[in-house]
Amino acid sequence: MKKSKILLTILVMGVAAMAIPFLKDMWRENKDEREQQKIEQQIEEIVNETDDEAGNNECNVAVNEKLKETKVKKLQEKNEDVIGYVDIPGTSIKYPVMQTKDNPDYYLNHDINKNYSSYGTPYLSAYCDIMTSDQLIIYGHNMGRGRMFGALTSFRDKAFLDQHPMIIFETKKHKYRYEIFAVMSVNANEFQYWGFTMARDEADFDAYTQKVVESSMVVAGRMPKYGEQLLALSTCDNGKGKDWRFVVLGRKV
Repeated sequence: MKKSKILLTILVMGVAAMAIPFLKDMWRENKDEREQQKIEQQIEEIVNETDDEAGNNECNVAVNEKLKETKVKKLQEKNEDVIGYVDIPGTSIKYPVMQTKDNPDYYLNHDINKNYSSYGTPYLSAYCDIMTSDQLIIYGHNMGRGRMFGALTSFRDKAFLDQHPMIIFETKKHKYRYEIFAVMSVNANEFQYWGFTMARDEADFDAYTQKVVESSMVVAGRMPKYGEQLLALSTCDNGKGKDWRFVVLGRKV
């Protein structure tokens, strides 16, 4: 009887020892999610406030210019690393975009307040220049349940793409629209799309876009032409392995 109690005690202690790391991870995830919800609410308030101040009339050039000037500027008051704001109308993707050229992946695990976060913050590749690069690449985590860039995976469905064909990317002074033309799930080692930021010439640009289309599960609209900037939103393709990426690409219109 005494031996049984000892074995039971050892068993309980063993189960507890295995459960503690799991519970710690769960607590950390819940804490990060609560913090992320607060941050998203703060950002939404800033964005809505600037939209209200500027109005939302696309026909009024002066008003719209104020909108374009104000949204990112307001976010830069919160953090000077903000270089843009990405929005896919009708989806949950509405996030500030960061860039730190001296520490390329800093926002992979930091929030807009520069605190550690497993959610991170979408960020532009350190090798991209908004004005001159042939392709801008924005990275974001796939947190599952459509959180962060996890919402991109809905574009596997052509019907979803047809309903949400446009990506809007705002900078401090300009507002750009990109029409989605391809959606792909690729091994980042086999197709190094992340290394394409500047084309050597028209032939190089055409070869890249052709490979994108050939690698895509969904294709829409027309092929980009040399001189039309590309925008790639990239996230992990969960379930396929650590090297797989889900990428939605648009061409500037």
